[in-house]
Amino acid sequence: MSASESWTGTLPWNAARPDTVVISCVDGRWRPHLLEFTMMHLGIGPNGDYMAVPGGVEPLTLLDLLPKDFNFFRRRLEALVEAHGTKRIVLVAHQDCAWYRARKFGPFKIDLRERQIQDLRRAAKILHEMFPDVKVESWYARHEEGASAKVVFDSV
Repeated sequence: MSASESWTGTLPWNAARPDTVVISCVDGRWRPHLLEFTMMHLGIGPNGDYMAVPGGVEPLTLLDLLPKDFNFFRRRLEALVEAHGTKRIVLVAHQDCAWYRARKFGPFKIDLRERQIQDLRRAAKILHEMFPDVKVESWYARHEEGASAKVVFDSV
């Protein structure tokens, strides 16, 4: 039988429910920048709710194409909004998303940035209909070029 292991963190427990949920992609390259942006610019505390899946908001745009994906995401988001009393939803897409690059429909080339921005707008519209009393905002993250490149978040 193996020995059990535990670890005790240094942060005190905070039982307050966050009032904001951030929906983003899981790409770990962007995570530190997303956390900095949401805390420093948007004022979302460190215990904000984060829902991350490959492609970020993309499942919210798939009601007609993949209703199972849409409903899986929708049910969890509805439960979260109800349980936490969410007042704000922040949608974030990022440059060079592998999910979007791999999931293009048809043989034609698409502008991934434009497609992601369209999906951010479509998801925001759907969320406004689902949660009329919740503020929804959308952002697109991109990185500058060069050795000391920074990440820029543009409002959509």
